[in-house]
Amino acid sequence: MNKNIFSPAGKINQSLFIIYYILLMFLYIVGGIFLMILVYKNNFNLLYFVWPLLIIKILIAFNYKKRIMDILDSLPLSVILGFLLTFDVECLAVCQFINDAQTSVITFFAAGIFILFIQPAIVALIPSKDEE
Repeated sequence: MNKNIFSPAGKINQSLFIIYYILLMFLYIVGGIFLMILVYKNNFNLLYFVWPLLIIKILIAFNYKKRIMDILDSLPLSVILGFLLTFDVECLAVCQFINDAQTSVITFFAAGIFILFIQPAIVALIPSKDEE
């Protein structure tokens, strides 16, 4: 079991997945706010904002991939599902195309809560292949 989050190989159990997910999401949110303020105040290029956040998103994808690898034991499927579960937050932009403003806001927050909290909890609660 390779528990190193920086390594794309290996598997992690349920508790390490949750710990890594909480740490990476905290870094993503706090780092994003800090970088957004820094880029806005100093008129930096937007790439200074995007690249560090993209690197953190890739680490979150590896975290999902390792957990799904522990569940399914299939490398191609775990890579595909890991990246789909990581980069689905960008699908929240679809909520802006809903005509009714109140429905759009409610849909945005409901989907955001599902993606940020419920989806990783479901992935963490699925037992690993070794436990069955």
